[in-house]
Amino acid sequence: MLEGDYSDARELGNWKIKKNEIRGLFLDTLAIFYAKGTVNRMKKWLIVAFLSTGLVMAKTVVIESTLPDAWPDAVLKLAAPEVVKQPWGKEEAAKKVREFLDADHSNEKKIEVLTWWSGVAERPDFLMELAARCAKAGQIDRTLYWMQRAAREDVCDVAEIESDDEFALLVKDSRWFQIKEFLQACETKWQESSFYRQVLTLPASYDGKSPIPLVIGLHGFGSLPEDFSGADFQRISDAQGIAILGVSGRRALGRHAFMWTESFEKDLQHIEQAVLRCGPLLKVAPGRTVAIGFSQGGQLAAEIAAAQPNNYRGCLSMSPGSRYPSDLVGRLAASRASLSGQRYFFTWISGEGSGPRSRAQIWRTALEKRDAAVHEYEFLGKGHQWPRNYEDYFAITLQVLLGEKKRSE
Repeated sequence: MLEGDYSDARELGNWKIKKNEIRGLFLDTLAIFYAKGTVNRMKKWLIVAFLSTGLVMAKTVVIESTLPDAWPDAVLKLAAPEVVKQPWGKEEAAKKVREFLDADHSNEKKIEVLTWWSGVAERPDFLMELAARCAKAGQIDRTLYWMQRAAREDVCDVAEIESDDEFALLVKDSRWFQIKEFLQACETKWQESSFYRQVLTLPASYDGKSPIPLVIGLHGFGSLPEDFSGADFQRISDAQGIAILGVSGRRALGRHAFMWTESFEKDLQHIEQAVLRCGPLLKVAPGRTVAIGFSQGGQLAAEIAAAQPNNYRGCLSMSPGSRYPSDLVGRLAASRASLSGQRYFFTWISGEGSGPRSRAQIWRTALEKRDAAVHEYEFLGKGHQWPRNYEDYFAITLQVLLGEKKRSE
């Protein structure tokens, strides 16, 4: 079984081999190879798994394209902060670091732990948090050091930095305008790249041959496909015999932040390509796909399901909204397709404002005119966030969406 994060890679000629620790599994040899070539200037990717204990299918597979190259040169030559070794082994480090950050320790001690963790973590996605802690402590040289790393290895949003009080001392520093230009160049580099990542979770007992339902997870603005992976989604996958595919937004904002774009058609094509990449690992049951999404991904989930009623059973759209207006109603008005047999679940948080609720209610009218079944639910809470106890709600909703036959079948 292939499990976890495969981003720690080493080059083998034109091959890139990605390895990961095996957790609770007996495998003598594990390797995922990405074969890179060009045909008509198109990249080809091949995934091959070598297992010495017979056929054992993956639980979770991370597929990530090559990182952008030819980065802008760092503008400030700063010494790396001193590293103080921590008492945790690599196997337990991630959990211990999270517990340490949640506990009542000083900011200085948390900086010390994160500095150590930055050299141990396979894919550090906390470099801006580390920069913010250094800025709060008045350690501007360290802040600049971590920002330069974050711009190329994580994500670094100049607009957020300038509006965040924690970085007030940094913005006043004479070097800010110098590094700002570098950060903006890195932002552009990410956004113009074709970098993507997707995370596929399969039932532990899946044989790779039988057709099974597919749930496509679409994250919100600035988030990542790992939102739809982990122990909770593995439990749902195992219990219901379904595959769950988290897809990164079409535009990269950094290695650990993505967004969906103004083009519904291109976003849809991007998602379809992600499904095709899973071909060697997964056989999708025809007509048994569901889209689930949050915020920007929630809006897109509803749009995709309505655009392809023969492929999608429906969607779960949490707190839908986007910086780009939706044309769901217009597309439905121009279409004669029946949505009979589809179900749409819309949820929102009571304290997050009226936007998600208003969108859902407008879409409900248009969807019901096409014979779709629409359900709404308001979770109590504050802010624009996933609902509490979402695992139970997801499981029940997916059972309803995938556990019954469409009326047209």
